[in-house]
Amino acid sequence: MLPKLTRNYTTGTYDVPQEWISWDWINNFENYPDPEHLTFAREYDWEHRQKSGVLSRYIKTIEGHTTTCVSSTGTKFTKTFVPKPYIYYLFALAAVELINNPQLYRSARENSLNGAFVVNYANSINVSSLSFIPERTNGKKYIIGTEYGALLARVFNVHSGVQQEDWLRTELREDRKSFCPNCYAVFELLSKKCWTPKDPDYKEQVKVFIEQIEYIRHRNENG
Repeated sequence: MLPKLTRNYTTGTYDVPQEWISWDWINNFENYPDPEHLTFAREYDWEHRQKSGVLSRYIKTIEGHTTTCVSSTGTKFTKTFVPKPYIYYLFALAAVELINNPQLYRSARENSLNGAFVVNYANSINVSSLSFIPERTNGKKYIIGTEYGALLARVFNVHSGVQQEDWLRTELREDRKSFCPNCYAVFELLSKKCWTPKDPDYKEQVKVFIEQIEYIRHRNENG
């Protein structure tokens, strides 16, 4: 069993396992807590995990992958991307830091920390204090991809050992919809499903599209 957070009832905070601050340990895929990625089995993009989309990119980042590329001269070559399971543990360390120290953020954020907030925090702090991180990683502008916040939060809640009362906030993930101004069709960007004005549930899909736009605007304006 992999080491997890333990609650220190004297201080009311979480103690971090020593393994979590060992670069060799957190950068070994065998120590990633969800190697089959079953945390996401009920997510909308599970069936597309080997093809495209955010979940597919996340899995490839964690596991590593190879891809065939074409140079400017037309030559094909294979490029290998090494596994990066460490991003989960760096995310988890940032999350624990915020949970243990609520004075680090405004009171309006109390009980509403989410994956995006944790990722932004992890990418903005002075990571030179994390001496176990190699310099080549330490010097990167982003150590965690900003699009992975919602996924990392789900893995953290289920596998880190954090108690449910301290879970990061997660929201429903759904396929982004778009709208064609010429034919008035609504379509999903990942699944490619499409609804035209002739379809019986067209109005409902338009409503969902509008709600997505309004949610994004509200999130951008209010956080």
